[in-house]
Amino acid sequence: MNLSNTESLMMPVFMFLLMLGMGSTLSTDSFRQLLKQPAPALIGLLSQYGWMPLISMILALALDLSPPIALGLIITGCVAGGPISNFFTYIARGDLSLSISMTVISTLSGFVMIPLMLLIYTALFTGVAGNSSLEIPHGKIIATLLVIIIPVALGIVLRRRSLIWARRMEHAGSIAGFAMIVIIVAGILFRHSDTLMQIDASVYLAGFLLAPTGFVLGYLSALAMGLAGAQRRAVSLETGSQNVPLALAIILLSFPPEVQPEIMIVPILYGVTVVPFTALLAWSFRRIPDKG
Repeated sequence: MNLSNTESLMMPVFMFLLMLGMGSTLSTDSFRQLLKQPAPALIGLLSQYGWMPLISMILALALDLSPPIALGLIITGCVAGGPISNFFTYIARGDLSLSISMTVISTLSGFVMIPLMLLIYTALFTGVAGNSSLEIPHGKIIATLLVIIIPVALGIVLRRRSLIWARRMEHAGSIAGFAMIVIIVAGILFRHSDTLMQIDASVYLAGFLLAPTGFVLGYLSALAMGLAGAQRRAVSLETGSQNVPLALAIILLSFPPEVQPEIMIVPILYGVTVVPFTALLAWSFRRIPDKG
């Protein structure tokens, strides 16, 4: 399930716009708020990088996934800070400032946490331990993340200089991230529908279960730590919402073309299902009175 040449050329452009847009949402006010009340955001961060990589590894083992499929699942579990979470937190009447703070801290800490989580959770599926010739190109992944931080930094600078242009770029970045997923999914569905029909049910199950499990465990973690109702909603939505474009970028820029298609299967399945799952959860939260 290879991407076409045109798609492969378009992906870096969309990724640059997405990360520039994300950087454009980061203001000094967000950082000040984070410094004033760090506890809820830190609880959310522990939920994001604690639950999601662990859930993905457990699903990979329980469903007996092949090493490339398992790797795609774990990469998806490690890329916290999905771009849709802030919007749906607003819809759910959750704590929007906490959601934005969690996006900020997960984006910035991801440059350390993503390689670390991959190092910890992929050992069972790669190299000698996993009885597989598949290896994680940690150096390339770190280089990819360092390249990605450049448009994030440019977005922060843009917001300091012009709030109007920052908002325009934030909007453009959201469109780019959505377009990135749509183009990849549509292209693969168009060219490889027969192949997708032959994928084992366990692979579909892995892609479908990751987000709902993250939502539930994120909410329970926030509840156990005594966060208020609106904060619990934000943590729940942030925990289960992963950054699919970032996962695809890591795969496309870090792994050789011959293994990319199989690794991308679960991120694509997750990307197809996470929006309706998140919308349903936000709608349910909105209908439930916030009892604090």
